Amino acid sequence: MKLEVVENPIVVFEKSIYRPEPTRFWILEPELKKAVSKLESEGYIKKLSEEITKDEELFNFFIKLHEKEVKKREEILKRDFPEIYNGTGKWDMVCKRVLLNKDIGIGGIRNFRAKPFKVRCLHLWTAYHLGDEEFKNPIGEFVLSKI
Repeated sequence: MKLEVVENPIVVFEKSIYRPEPTRFWILEPELKKAVSKLESEGYIKKLSEEITKDEELFNFFIKLHEKEVKKREEILKRDFPEIYNGTGKWDMVCKRVLLNKDIGIGGIRNFRAKPFKVRCLHLWTAYHLGDEEFKNPIGEFVLSKI
């Protein structure tokens, strides 16, 4: 099984509009997706959400990771999509409202500073773990140890 992910652009031009995409990394390898899905079906999203919520140090680690992603998206938007970053059109504003919103973290998870912690998806955290050294995380590490 290949442990590879793909990095998606944070803005997608589709049907004559710009659409924000707050999830940068995706697992495309079918075997890996299936293995992660199996863990999800075994209840690990709930278990890990509860564990992270109870552990203040772990909870704060993930808050910092979300905040790092917000900053990273701003850097990418400035560098790769300056016309949107500096734009004032309707779709520029839609993209900025999502991608620069300090309350929308990794994978579009909203209100990430509030408890209970929202794991949402093991694929998401595993993809970030594999996709960027700066985003190594205990969920991705856990998933990889189980498959």
